[in-house]
Amino acid sequence: MTVLRFTSDTTDLLHQHAERGRPDVTAADVRSYAAVMRREAGADRLRSEGAAAVYDVPGRRQGVTPTEAAARFSFR
Repeated sequence: MTVLRFTSDTTDLLHQHAERGRPDVTAADVRSYAAVMRREAGADRLRSEGAAAVYDVPGRRQGVTPTEAAARFSFR
């Protein structure tokens, strides 16, 4: 199994949340999700659960657009 991780920090996630304007998801929800991902989705943990490879998907913080990030991976 190969895992793609989206490793945005909480500040980035809150910024993206504000841009989306979704009233059904609160900033507290975003912070809670980020905490769970920090705790549960570390590369070592994912490997211990059977991932053969873990790749971090670059994003806004790295100056990469979603289209550019997708172009780095093949899903065949």
